[in-house]
Amino acid sequence: MSSKNDQEDQEITHRHSAPYVSGFPLKILIFFLERVPGLSSYFYWNAGMKSLRYRNFNEEMTVMPLPLPKEVFGVEDPKTINGLEIFNQRNKTLNQAPENQRFLCARDYTEAYTSKKFTPLQVCEKLIDKINHSCSEACDPPLHGMYQYNKDDILAQAEASTSRYNNGQSLGPLDGVPVAVKDEIDVTGYETRVGTSFFNRGNPASNDAFLVKKLRDQGAIIIGKTNMHEIGFDITTNNPNTHTSRNPYNINHYCGGSSGGSACVVASGLCPIAIGCDGGGSIRIPSSFCGIYGLKTTCGRISSKGKFALSSSVGVAGPMTACVDDLALAYYVMSGKDPEDPKTFHQPSPTLHDLYLTDDLSDLKIGIFSAWNKQVTDPAITPALDNFINEFKLRGAEFIEIEIPELEDARVAHLITIGSEHCAVIDGYKKHSHLLNLPNRANIATLSNVNYSDYIKSQQVRTRIMRNISVVFSGVDLILTPTCAINAPQIYPRALKYGEINTLVTADGTRFAQLANFTGIPAVTVPAGYNDKNLPIGLQFMAKWYDEATLLRVAKVSEEIFESERRRPAEKYWLGNLL
Repeated sequence: MSSKNDQEDQEITHRHSAPYVSGFPLKILIFFLERVPGLSSYFYWNAGMKSLRYRNFNEEMTVMPLPLPKEVFGVEDPKTINGLEIFNQRNKTLNQAPENQRFLCARDYTEAYTSKKFTPLQVCEKLIDKINHSCSEACDPPLHGMYQYNKDDILAQAEASTSRYNNGQSLGPLDGVPVAVKDEIDVTGYETRVGTSFFNRGNPASNDAFLVKKLRDQGAIIIGKTNMHEIGFDITTNNPNTHTSRNPYNINHYCGGSSGGSACVVASGLCPIAIGCDGGGSIRIPSSFCGIYGLKTTCGRISSKGKFALSSSVGVAGPMTACVDDLALAYYVMSGKDPEDPKTFHQPSPTLHDLYLTDDLSDLKIGIFSAWNKQVTDPAITPALDNFINEFKLRGAEFIEIEIPELEDARVAHLITIGSEHCAVIDGYKKHSHLLNLPNRANIATLSNVNYSDYIKSQQVRTRIMRNISVVFSGVDLILTPTCAINAPQIYPRALKYGEINTLVTADGTRFAQLANFTGIPAVTVPAGYNDKNLPIGLQFMAKWYDEATLLRVAKVSEEIFESERRRPAEKYWLGNLL
């Protein structure tokens, strides 16, 4: 293992530069990129994506990052109980934020209903007005977090929930709680458009995704579909098809992506829980940019049935929430085995053990790869990270310097893998591909240069990287990094009509996120501060396969550390006055 000084002198992952392009020049670029032989190949080479092609790897391929049995052994905890009982036994959610800065959580809703202060129907009537406002010019500019919603459907669900409360038949801690779902997941009656102008047009889903059904079984009110970056293929949710979602903390900045709408609706207070999907950071990046909690689950932990198959081997669904209790609650409800999704068969039972054991962390060893963590561009990120390290040390956690080998190979292999999986989907809609936003047409043209050698060697690299991660976790329980190397990027007005290509922003935003997707391990992002533009800062913890319980525990610790400093968006963009 190299010394710390040696690490600080090396570039852990490369920043491949390319010009920023938007507006009419972007149209010109696409014209030539799709027609001039060799031009797309140059962009492919410039991104470093040929770096694996002519190398030899001895490993077998891993096409789905499910852990070996030895990695799962011991994760099943003898203290496993029905996780919902934890919430039933908990008297209240710890919340140290000033009253005028508090975010509403699921418990606030259910307590208002059981006390007869409000009914789900009354809340949803107010909520519909708030959604309409958030998507209208009256919001100036609109937030555009919600994309599809149906007033009659919301009210019908609210009436059913109200009836249950009136009859003393509440279904549990989610009954009557508004939940939004990313436009990548099937919800009965809604078209799963995946941020495009043509996917499933005129073909609404006839069934809920498995995870949506599990939420409904607990009484959650599904309020509609959230906006997303078209086909989930970047990190801003700049989407000329569906409008660009804006960051409630600074409306001249992006909310992140590709699950940007989900982050926007939670951060602005429209609902306490939203569901996102994450193939390269798409839950964690917008959660970080919008100052909320986001959990990227283990590959195979939550069923993919009813989730659009954009990035089958790297993409998962997970919760995005205003508080950690809701993160744990939504995760627990959605997790578990699905008879129609073989990836879920071999997981240990989901557990929430030790969620509230936050005072003494002497049993935790947390890995820090200092040279990697220093690869940030916003100077406010490192002090926030250092502060959390000190706070965790005060509670007894041990920090250990680690090294994660071959991260640049992992970056390239992940990009080839997710790009191949996205392009395979688009190939099925070839006659409509000209309707894609211009940046995605550039992505498809560039990724057409992936060949069989690139893909196969990427899966061999995955085997190697998973082995490297397994070795790291033999010595630590968690890995701590910034969530992103940047904070929310600025929105340039010229980019709103046609989109934009900003490869440095994409690379910096995904730098710390891709590893968890490529290897299948879980990761959580927690809010940890703000920069001088009032933009939130997020930190990320990664854990071994299926150990979401430990991630939720340290997220709870993080909430206790930061909650007194946490603040809501400005009043104009705070829409959470629902109770």
